[in-house]
Amino acid sequence: MSSPFRRQGAGECSPALEKRTLLAGAAGASMPDIIKARNALAEAQLDCGPWKCSNDEQALIDHANAVARAVEVETAQRGPEKALVDALYKVRERHLTPPNKHGMNSMLESLKCPRWWSKRLRKLTNRRLEQHQRLLGRTQKKAGIYISDPVCRRMIDQANRNASYLEGSIAVNQEGDEYTLAELAELGTSNPKNRYAELMVRINGLERWGEFQGLASAMWTATLQSAKHPMRHNGSPNPKYDGATPREAQACLQKQWSKTRAAWDRAGLRVYGLRIAEPHHDGTPHWHILIWMRPEDEAQVTAIMRRYALEHCPEEVAHNPSIRFKSVRIDPSKGSATGYVVKYVCKNVNGEQYARKHVDGDDLDSYGEPLATSAPRVDAWARCWGIRQFQFFGEPPIDVWRQLRRTDEERLADWEAATRPEPEAAAILHDARKVAIAGDYYKYLCLMGGPMQARAAMPIRPWRVVRQTTDITNFDRITGEWSSDKLGRYGEPVINTWGLVVNSQVGQAEYLTRYYRWTIERKGEANVVDFKRITDTATPLNLVGVGVDFQRVGEAAAPWTWTCINNCTDGDAVAPLDEWEQQLTGSFGEHDRHLRTERQRRIRNIQQQAAIDARQYRVMSVKRRLEHEERERLRASLEEGRELVIGWLARGELSPADITPGAIA
Repeated sequence: MSSPFRRQGAGECSPALEKRTLLAGAAGASMPDIIKARNALAEAQLDCGPWKCSNDEQALIDHANAVARAVEVETAQRGPEKALVDALYKVRERHLTPPNKHGMNSMLESLKCPRWWSKRLRKLTNRRLEQHQRLLGRTQKKAGIYISDPVCRRMIDQANRNASYLEGSIAVNQEGDEYTLAELAELGTSNPKNRYAELMVRINGLERWGEFQGLASAMWTATLQSAKHPMRHNGSPNPKYDGATPREAQACLQKQWSKTRAAWDRAGLRVYGLRIAEPHHDGTPHWHILIWMRPEDEAQVTAIMRRYALEHCPEEVAHNPSIRFKSVRIDPSKGSATGYVVKYVCKNVNGEQYARKHVDGDDLDSYGEPLATSAPRVDAWARCWGIRQFQFFGEPPIDVWRQLRRTDEERLADWEAATRPEPEAAAILHDARKVAIAGDYYKYLCLMGGPMQARAAMPIRPWRVVRQTTDITNFDRITGEWSSDKLGRYGEPVINTWGLVVNSQVGQAEYLTRYYRWTIERKGEANVVDFKRITDTATPLNLVGVGVDFQRVGEAAAPWTWTCINNCTDGDAVAPLDEWEQQLTGSFGEHDRHLRTERQRRIRNIQQQAAIDARQYRVMSVKRRLEHEERERLRASLEEGRELVIGWLARGELSPADITPGAIA
């Protein structure tokens, strides 16, 4: 019997054998038979064991809650080991992938969580519904280009729900600062404008490095064989289609790419660049690869890539290999590599930044669709299938660049005063911070040693730490063990990047770059209506006019409109509140004070957690500095002893025979 902890390879689409069997039976058949086989396979896509894929979001949530509850009950009745075996069966039965957790408790906590099930079921449903549409020929340039219209609307609805959640959630840090999650998200790369800007900065920096190093650049386009495309260019069904999903097609491209890079490594060829994954009109992915290499290696590098790109079904393109693999050398006299790739970047971000004046069709994609309308469909396609659109290779880790841009001068000085980092390492970090803040990616590459550099040889790397806590919930009542590690939602240790590790020739230093600790609250818990302000001059009549909705406490209060009362002239002074009014307003005040107290408690907890983290990081930095000083002291002592022995030998006070061989080497 196989171990229940082994990660299963259950895919999120129909089983391969069933898919290949249905379509293989139609190979060489007439078009009506092919369409019939596709329709049968399309209907089979919607059956996932007990779960039937549909557009009913509430049914999905109910199903997730029911399965999670069943796992929880079985755990209580049968014990964790037997319950885990049954739970993993439920996962595979629904064509899902088991949780990638270590240990029985973490896996069970995942499978008892309705959020875990709903997230996986939603992803599965999106992909199955889209594959259903692709098999029916509804994803193509004559119907729904890149992604079918129903699934595109579904992805837009999901994005709107996510946006509503972000707008309705507030992040509070240890200093009491409040921001909605939507405001914080706009500051990162989830904002298309920021994402586009960072991509172009990185590409421009890579190009400048290539120019100064005298490297050659080229733009490649790699496409899969016809068996991976459900539709032809003219919009008719492709009889050779083997039923592959875009995700499976992407895996084929990645496999050929890994073979190519392995061959480059064996041949000693060093390259770097960027690959962009985008869909054909029928949703099948293809790649655009922007690459830099030494001019003398260009022919060999391109030949290796061409060989693996045409490895499958080469006879299909024997008359014109450029259909599957096209290589264009970038001539600097005609234009830059950044200018060559900018349209591909815009098409896959939001399509708004690229439109040259007086150039016909410059605002259209390769299928004649406006970039402004096709870009959202490309984004929906990538989110539906979980395909990474942009992937840099051969460059330093971008996490270091982003962490450098987070640093604050004042807090940096406080950290250095507390930890006293090694001076050379501190100088390296300050130089890297200056170029990162200035947005000069080329100088950042220079400081990091350039592209194609081994990670271990780079002077700066991310500092990953297991967070610590004193939370009593870490006590395991079954085993009696207590752990100081901060635990995540499913009981696993939380490992985060909290800073940077800087290596110099003489030492190492750690820098904290994530200064804030955040807790997330719903708006109803954070922004409490000021009942005191409302009720200071309230009467039973105008309380109705205020428009306070106690089911929506925390949302914006309604305008101060007075109903049934003429407010054109000055009224008499407000009469004192009677007993009933005092009781009513008193309950409001108690509710208000309770929520304020709860919120203050949460802020205190964040402050305590931040203090624990900062203390841990400082201790680690100081400990490492002391270890380094001790090593330097021992090294100095050994060097001093070596020089002393050499002096004795020179003066004849000591014979070479008295010295152990290799002692002063």
